Amino acid sequence: MELSVADMSNYLGVTPDTIKRWLKQGKLPVSKKGQTITFRRKDLENWARKNQIKLDFSKAAVKTEEANPRGENELVSLVQAVERAGVFPGIPGNDTSEVFESAIAGMGFVPETFKSDLLSRLLEREAALSTGIGNGIAIPHPRVQPEYIESPAVLIGYPREPLAYNALDGKAVSVLFFLLCPDLKNHLHLLSVISFCLRNDSFVSFLKSGPKTADLLEKVGLLEQTYSI
Repeated sequence: MELSVADMSNYLGVTPDTIKRWLKQGKLPVSKKGQTITFRRKDLENWARKNQIKLDFSKAAVKTEEANPRGENELVSLVQAVERAGVFPGIPGNDTSEVFESAIAGMGFVPETFKSDLLSRLLEREAALSTGIGNGIAIPHPRVQPEYIESPAVLIGYPREPLAYNALDGKAVSVLFFLLCPDLKNHLHLLSVISFCLRNDSFVSFLKSGPKTADLLEKVGLLEQTYSI
């Protein structure tokens, strides 16, 4: 069984660009036939076993086909997702685990009984494949959509001190986009919009200046208006 970059994107819940970035990092086993990149099931199973990640291709196929069978999950805008989760400046913590725990503690939309589970899921993803995209920015998110999150939410967090991170460029992280969605459709959509916004150098500079929440939402909204699928 061979999977394409698009297949892996749907299964892991990340954009094709992220899959390609992980390939550059040497994080994923790959087979190449000329310019065509594919993933062999046997290689992926060995990779998953080594990284202690559970893979179930039969369930993955069903999930991809049934992620939104009736179009019930409407796409949420990035502004709406950030409004729901908020902006968290000065997140305390000396390492990734402590910063993540502090950020989750402030997420009122996450049920208290599931906050420890969410922390475990986020750290599990980081241990397997870093979400640090470079330039001091990371987009932490769980590998599997958490069923206890009722609506898509994006918390933009600023660690109190730059956070050591296994990013592609080796730079410490100063901005975190916590991406939490109950469905794959919105996850991929919001991840794509965030990536689009972060390709705008002016926006990135503004983002790193630690703007007020209202000003940040306004900038995101204006930039999102220029986004097209």
